[in-house]
Amino acid sequence: MTAVRSIAILCLLGLGTLATTPAGAAEAVALILGERGGAYAEAAEAVRRELGGAAEVTQRQTDEINGLARMPLRAAVAIGTDACSALAQNTVSASIKLCLLLPKAAYDRIAEGARGRGKPPSVLLLDQPLARQMALIRLALPERRRIGVLLGPETAALGGALAASAGAQGLRVHVGRVELPEDLAGALHKVLAEADVLLAVPDSVVYNSRTIQNVLRSTFMGRVPLVAFSPAYVRAGALLALYSTPDQIGRQAGRALRAALAGHELPPQQHPQDFEVGVNPHVARSLGIELDDGAMLAERLRRLESAR
Repeated sequence: MTAVRSIAILCLLGLGTLATTPAGAAEAVALILGERGGAYAEAAEAVRRELGGAAEVTQRQTDEINGLARMPLRAAVAIGTDACSALAQNTVSASIKLCLLLPKAAYDRIAEGARGRGKPPSVLLLDQPLARQMALIRLALPERRRIGVLLGPETAALGGALAASAGAQGLRVHVGRVELPEDLAGALHKVLAEADVLLAVPDSVVYNSRTIQNVLRSTFMGRVPLVAFSPAYVRAGALLALYSTPDQIGRQAGRALRAALAGHELPPQQHPQDFEVGVNPHVARSLGIELDDGAMLAERLRRLESAR
């Protein structure tokens, strides 16, 4: 038997190097991490666990994304803002593209910057739905109805949606505008004079490492509790935080990917489904506020959402 004929027979039998991927084989999925370790690695591991045997997963850092352009990928998942930006600008040929672990403001900038390069990646946002945030305030602080919010350049368009979500819970929103960092002190003073709760929404001009201590000090002195979006802010002095962990985000992303690999279309944007509530009991006592613990508040909030 000639060598050529032998190779041909092996290929027909699916045993040779030219054999195609058999039906039912795991799909190729790439995870692209914006940073090594920490929350990024935790989310990536949760995605892997949720996918199980449904996918053959490879993992890269953002600066290695160009090497993925030559790989026959079915899906590419960018974890973090830098990774999402790289995926949106890159020529990775995956038909399924998903970003996670970034706020809406960052994703909107990425999608705008990638305009003209085709459909932007879908996204699983860090931001909690506004209705959930207002429902938490109603559950945890039922006597407080005046919600202060500071909106910067990244969140300027949220005023109407905030007012609608608050109104549905019998609450009223008082908005302070922060166009530039130097506007913060005046806007904060004005809002604290009108509100009995300050709701923080992610905006890097308003809430960052340089401003958070001043915000926390002002809210504490004014006896206006801060409801934040990060457990780090609770540890620093916020009364409450509503947030999703990297593991929760990763598991939701893994479920969404499994559905997409099975032929279902990813929605353009998703909010987190599962969440946690953090409570600072020391701040609560100092402000004379009686609160359930975080686990109980989260469970009450889940039951409320399930009943809708």
